[in-house]
Amino acid sequence: MKFTPWPFLLLLTFSWLVSSCQNESPEKELVIGFSQCTTYDDWRKAMDQEMRRELSFHENVHFKFRDASGNNDLQIQQIRELVKSGLDLLIVSPNEAEPITPVVEEVFESGIPVILLDRKTNSNLYTAFVGADNYQIGQMAAQYIVRYVNGKGHIIEIKGLSGSTPFIERHQGFKQTIQQFPDIQVSPVEGDWGVKRDGKAAFIQLLEKDQDYDMVFAHNDILAIAAQKVQAESYPSSNLKIMGVDGLPGPRGGIQYVSDGLLHATILYPTGGDKAIQLAMDILNNRSFQKENILKTTVIDSSNVDVMKNYTHEIRSMESDMDRMEQKIQEQLEIFTTQRNLLYTLSLLFVLMVLSLGFVLKLLVDRRKIDRRLKQRNEEILKQKDQILAISEEANRANQERITFFTNISHEFRTPLTLIQAPIEELLDKNGDTKAKKEVLMIKKNISRLLRLVNQLMDFRKIDHAKMPVKAAEQELIPFLEGIMSAFEPLAKKRKMTFKLLADKRNIQLWFDPGMLDKVLFNLLSNAFKYTEPKGTVLVHVQEDELQNEVLIKVEDNGSGMSPEEVEHIFDRFYQGRGASQKMGTGLGLALSKELVELHHGQIQVESSPGEKTCFAIRLKKGKTHFSEDEMVKEVIHKNLTEEVFYQEEPLLFEMDKGKTETSQNSILIIEDDPELRNYFQQKLAANYQVFKAESITTGLALAQENIPDLITCDLMLEDGDGMEIIRELKSDLRTSHIPIIVISAKSSIEDRLEGIRQGIDDYITKPFSFQLLLERIRMLLINREKLRAHFLHELPVDPEITDPSTLEKKFLKTFTSLIEENIVNPKFGANELSQALGLSRSQLYRKVKAILGYSVNDYINKVRIKKAKALLKEEDKTIAEIAGLIGFSSSTYFSTVFKNQLGVSPSEFRENHKN
Repeated sequence: MKFTPWPFLLLLTFSWLVSSCQNESPEKELVIGFSQCTTYDDWRKAMDQEMRRELSFHENVHFKFRDASGNNDLQIQQIRELVKSGLDLLIVSPNEAEPITPVVEEVFESGIPVILLDRKTNSNLYTAFVGADNYQIGQMAAQYIVRYVNGKGHIIEIKGLSGSTPFIERHQGFKQTIQQFPDIQVSPVEGDWGVKRDGKAAFIQLLEKDQDYDMVFAHNDILAIAAQKVQAESYPSSNLKIMGVDGLPGPRGGIQYVSDGLLHATILYPTGGDKAIQLAMDILNNRSFQKENILKTTVIDSSNVDVMKNYTHEIRSMESDMDRMEQKIQEQLEIFTTQRNLLYTLSLLFVLMVLSLGFVLKLLVDRRKIDRRLKQRNEEILKQKDQILAISEEANRANQERITFFTNISHEFRTPLTLIQAPIEELLDKNGDTKAKKEVLMIKKNISRLLRLVNQLMDFRKIDHAKMPVKAAEQELIPFLEGIMSAFEPLAKKRKMTFKLLADKRNIQLWFDPGMLDKVLFNLLSNAFKYTEPKGTVLVHVQEDELQNEVLIKVEDNGSGMSPEEVEHIFDRFYQGRGASQKMGTGLGLALSKELVELHHGQIQVESSPGEKTCFAIRLKKGKTHFSEDEMVKEVIHKNLTEEVFYQEEPLLFEMDKGKTETSQNSILIIEDDPELRNYFQQKLAANYQVFKAESITTGLALAQENIPDLITCDLMLEDGDGMEIIRELKSDLRTSHIPIIVISAKSSIEDRLEGIRQGIDDYITKPFSFQLLLERIRMLLINREKLRAHFLHELPVDPEITDPSTLEKKFLKTFTSLIEENIVNPKFGANELSQALGLSRSQLYRKVKAILGYSVNDYINKVRIKKAKALLKEEDKTIAEIAGLIGFSSSTYFSTVFKNQLGVSPSEFRENHKN
């Protein structure tokens, strides 16, 4: 009998596998302790949940948690107990900084890593910190409030726990920022509302003394919502806005409070629980880490609360899915453990052979599947690569065709523009009507802008095709700069601006192309004057850098400045910053300037601070070794280099026709940020309408709510935002929802038109347009509004059930007439009571009712009462005096007078005429 070793070998293999599984050394267990100051609020609970969720990814970590319940002594005791029990790392969120500092230093010096979470101590003896920059949060709150109150107002600050570093730093950041605005007054209130309630009493005392506060800044959302409850319960009519900090998701979180309108705004304050555990694992596994880990934050208000709600909802949904996945994994692990134990009880040889064969077959099948998937994936990647290359080539070809098209059309523009410019200049030289001359000057100014844009487009084409070579010659730099600056001196003098050339020395010889450098400096100076207010400063510095063998030319102004994002993209083609649209920029000038400076083998850079200054610096190399022979000429070309007369970027003011007076009581509000177009509208419309003007969203809303015009024209590209924003505000405001709106904009896409229709606009006119067309559309809209008013008045809408509240106007009329019906027996009920019930001022109610119904409020109330009286006279046998009392007339004589004035007959005659 031949001996076969296979069963014996398989038995040994199986025994070795079992032994390996049973004796497998587990991963080293790590112990992390966490001392939490309190778990009283939802924010702390969210932090704890994040930590435990992150710990689920680390099975070898034993987590010890202690809650100090806001007690300093208890937290010190708990930290010592945690250290005594044995820790690899300690995480601490101090209740208050000063009392907890010694014990944290003691743990750190003992060699145990310490992570401070959310709050700090008064010492640098810790391993790392995770949390938000509370000083920055205070600054953000102050900056937001300053913008909201426009730099002037009265603010209440509700502080947090006085000994904790977040509230200390928030107060410092808030205080130091708000102090920069002397017109803002801050009244502080302590935040001990939960225990002593002295702070709450102080807050109530402030509101009792003076309810005219603009905003409350509470150091967390708990205090903020508590302040809101005090306001809602005690001072429901107050318009006080409340801002908090935390921005938690969920039904009791700051994001929901902002969405519900209970809070005006909140600042997102991340808990950082998961970050703390990740940082702890980096430290314990000897991976690199940062000591200061600052979490990002942002302000949440009505402008972004819906986005944040959706975002946090998705995150919470994902976290819930992760929890379920963890539970499933645990269940699978338990099943696996059970199956593994059952496996040990099966027949050693037979089961091992079957499982081994099955395992090998599975590996082969899986391997083949993986190979097929990889092959298919590689084919897809190659196909996508080919598609991307084809798309890229198509895009490049389309871009070249676009550039060629713009170049060709630019050439075509020059001839008709020249033919227009020549006769315009002749008209300007002739004496004539001052008003007509100003209109001709406006035409010439805009022709000049078009020519400048055409020239820039053609220059870009030449640069892209290397057909714009440098023709550099050696010449004196200072006289060249003075010649360019002379074109700007009249404007500087008119605006009373400081405009100087500052140079280390006058005799500076430099090789450059005067035509190119003229365009660069002319563009930089034009921008400096555009964005600098009257009485500002524009300086041109010229310095020699001997070490770098360069000449530095700087154009500096103290104008509006730019944000870091604008600075990053300012030299990109067609890029326009936030203020560019109102200054009529194209986004070409600075990009062209950069190209021209680089053709000189130089550099152009910019530094800017918003609201303070902007400085463009040009660096050009001295000598001529950096130029090739083809880039140099021997003789300087003497000619007038500046291609156009510099027109000041100021509005042309049009005089009103003295012979014309208002022929209509209708009023129109013009919302347009271009001053020339705004003044032109006023000049054309003032003959027939009362005209109000606004250049921004803020001003437009204020004028609309104050004056209640009969019609509004609005641009979509305004200096402080999108015109759709003001349309939404007007159409959702009860005071202004009835006013027809005409959009006049250069945005002509179908998407823009559809969006306007969805927002409720009445007409959409694209620029350029016929002014006669605009006048006719205004006239027809006002006529249609009169027809609508007549429709409302055909039958007085005294029955609330017959009014369809599908629009805000009809909903207003339903509420308006319902209030009159409910109070018809009250002789003292009038315009004052109606305005209070509807939440409008007396003048706003009068204008709105007059615009919709054509009557004053009291006249309309009398008409409703007389209509009710007609029904009672027909149907009831009551006396005239009784009927007068039923419809709110205190005197039957006055009732008879009003009745006869409206219907031409007395009440008794009316009853007699309508008997059966």
